[in-house]
Amino acid sequence: MQDITEQQDVAREISDAISGPFGETFDEDELLAELEELEQEELEENMKRMGGLPSVPSSKLPSARPSSQRATTKKRVEDEDDMRTLASWAV
Repeated sequence: MQDITEQQDVAREISDAISGPFGETFDEDELLAELEELEQEELEENMKRMGGLPSVPSSKLPSARPSSQRATTKKRVEDEDDMRTLASWAV
């Protein structure tokens, strides 16, 4: 008797599942918001495991010129020195 009752319950569940609407209707925007929240939480957890963001210096860093610009500046200074030397001989 108990086996028959269990089989009837299973048959009723199957019948309800088949006769009802297929799947539940969900609000797509709500699902996307939940997904975004879960991704943000995962990102925060990953950051914590990695030790957080690296520290950034609070003082201003000196500006570095590219090496080609430094070479040009050095060459220009040497040329100006040579021109002054030549100008002093012409006088």
